[in-house]
Amino acid sequence: MWNQLKAQVHATDWQDLLPTICIQLITWSYAPFAYVVGVDGTHFTSHFGPLFLYELCIGAAITLAINHHFASQLSLVPLALSVIFAGIGFLKSPILLTLLILLPAYLVLIQLPNIDLRGGLSLVTLGILITLTIPVACAFTSTHFMSWVIVRYFVPLACSIWFFYGPFFITNVKHLVPFESVTGLLYAAAILSHPLSVATIFALIISLGAWFMVILPTTREKYWNFVYANLAQLVTIVLIYWT
Repeated sequence: MWNQLKAQVHATDWQDLLPTICIQLITWSYAPFAYVVGVDGTHFTSHFGPLFLYELCIGAAITLAINHHFASQLSLVPLALSVIFAGIGFLKSPILLTLLILLPAYLVLIQLPNIDLRGGLSLVTLGILITLTIPVACAFTSTHFMSWVIVRYFVPLACSIWFFYGPFFITNVKHLVPFESVTGLLYAAAILSHPLSVATIFALIISLGAWFMVILPTTREKYWNFVYANLAQLVTIVLIYWT
C-alpha cells in the first residue's frame, strides 16, 4: 500500500489539482453566499474557516479519486482531514455534522474495490450529498436556520454537478450520451427557473457548448478534462446566481 501511495503522489498532476480545488471552493460557496446576502440578520462567523478547509479537502479528494480512476489511497488523507474540520466547525450542530461526515464516508465507499458504485446513480447521489452539505452549511453558518426553501435554492448546483461531472463517472459512451442529455435538460430547466436575463442566457449557451463537447468523442477526448469541467461549472453557476 505504501508503494502504491508513493506512486500516486508522483502520478498526481499537482499543478492541475490546486486550481481545480480552488474553483470547486468558489463554485460550491457562491450560491449560498448569493442567498445569504439578501437575508436580514446575516453575519459571518469563525465557523467559515473550518468549513472552507472542509471544502478544499472534499474537492481534493474528488479530484484525486477521478484522476486515479476511483482507486486513490491518496484521497484518504484529505477525506480524514475533512472529518476533523467538520467536527471542529459543527460539533454543536449534530444534523449538519452528520451530513458533513456522510459525504467523505460516501467518497470512501465509492472507491472500495469490491463495490462497483461508479456510474450515473453514484454521481446523482454525490450531487445530492454535496448540495445537502456544503451550501446548506454555508447558509446555516450565516443565517442560523435551515429550511427546504434554502435547499430548493441550490437545485441548480446539484444539476450542474450531474451534468459537468458525468464524463468522469460514466465510461460507457452508450450510457454517457443519454445521461448527459437528461442532466443537461434538467440543468437547463434549473437555469430557466431563475429570472431570464443576459446572464442566464449565457449560462444556457455555455452549457449547450459543454454538451456538444462531451457527446462528440473527438472533442471529449482531446479537450475536455476535469479542470475545464469545473471551470465551466463555475462560470455557469456565477451567471445563474448573479444579481
